Amino acid sequence: MQQHIKIKQYLETICDQIRYKKIHIDICEEIENHITDQKEAFMTQGIDDETATLKAIEQMGDPVIIGTELDRTHRPKPEWSIIALTFLLLLTGIFIRLYTSPQDFNGLELFYRQLFFTIVGLGLMALCYHVDFTILGRYPKTIFLLLAAILILLIALSRPVNGSPFYVNGRHIYAAYLLLLFPTSFAGIAYSMRNKGYSGIIFCGLFFAIPFVLSIIVPSMTSSILLVLSCLAVLTIAISKNWFRVKKLYALLLVYLPVIGSMVIVFASGILSKRINLAFNPSIDPFGAGYTANISRQLLSGAKFIGEGTLLEYFQGASASQVLPGINNDFLLTYIIHRFGWIAFIIVAALLTVFIVRAFVLCAKQKSVLALLVSTAVTLTFTIQSLLYIVANLGFQLFAPLSLPLISQSSSYLLINMCLVGILLSVFRTGYFIKDRRNSEKAATNSFLKFEDGKLIIDFNIH
Repeated sequence: MQQHIKIKQYLETICDQIRYKKIHIDICEEIENHITDQKEAFMTQGIDDETATLKAIEQMGDPVIIGTELDRTHRPKPEWSIIALTFLLLLTGIFIRLYTSPQDFNGLELFYRQLFFTIVGLGLMALCYHVDFTILGRYPKTIFLLLAAILILLIALSRPVNGSPFYVNGRHIYAAYLLLLFPTSFAGIAYSMRNKGYSGIIFCGLFFAIPFVLSIIVPSMTSSILLVLSCLAVLTIAISKNWFRVKKLYALLLVYLPVIGSMVIVFASGILSKRINLAFNPSIDPFGAGYTANISRQLLSGAKFIGEGTLLEYFQGASASQVLPGINNDFLLTYIIHRFGWIAFIIVAALLTVFIVRAFVLCAKQKSVLALLVSTAVTLTFTIQSLLYIVANLGFQLFAPLSLPLISQSSSYLLINMCLVGILLSVFRTGYFIKDRRNSEKAATNSFLKFEDGKLIIDFNIH
């Protein structure tokens, strides 16, 4: 008992120096294990229990110095590169809206409205940034099912009764926005299936079916594609990390064969082939499904490298905003290419590329599977949104665009994407210190204690 008290006091002294309290348990566990191991080593040499405990503690070193150094290396740090890129993208969006909105009362009203939602989005980003992202791993099913329940409620409320503002052109618009949150929540589901074997993979598939079916009900084919690609990537990463403890090849076949089979059925139905033909040749239906793609291509054909492009003669003096619908939302990129030139596209694409590449680099550095899955899910959500938006705005509209993250004029998508940025920053802020809780094995992630040649080494340079 006396020896236990001495160890406890030693650990408390170390933790008193460490301000980030969430890692106290992990640090205490690791240091106590090393003290116990060293004590047992001394006892095998014939030293009594109490003396062995004191010698083991003494060998660890001064607890104040150890705690101070651990506080320095285990202090959460903001990922300033992502923060800076986020602000650059937001400022780019504000600049574009400032110079593309009509210079009248309605135009100014729209600009100030978007500016207001940008400020609200920054508040949501800050909130998500300070919330511990590991909640996604601790309560994954609750969060996932709560999100699904909210989505179902929005669909139920948005039936076209008494002119409901939630239902536009046969689409539950507010429900569509929430679909972007499911890949991140699904990362928590995959994480919770640790050591569940093939049944864990099947349960992941059942959970995935919920938002996928809801995306069809909304309906939002683009969101369905985003869900499939991002959740497939999350499952693939989890399998590659041997998270389910199964044969990787069989697990991948279990995941991908149903997807491939579904794609074959969809392609055989002719729906996908028609979309592909229309995407590459919108002129086959110039006044129907191919209208916006056809107009986009006409605008791009007259674009310059720098400066406002020219309109074709048959537009008869109409402006680009008059001939292309959704120019502030779905086709903002097409418009700025026409208005400012291809240089504007290069700048916007470069900013998004740097943001995405930097985010993926930081994702790859995560040691915890939870941090890796969550950060990858968020980054993929951004990537897929951006790619589908850019492709559609360049005249290849295989799927309708959702939003250009942080740039296009869509208040609801902006708020959702700002929440996702906050989650991403939360992962990069503390993810390195998170240890995966294992069911049957002792975690040794990010260990800063080790023995070499009979000597105890404390590595403070863990970054």
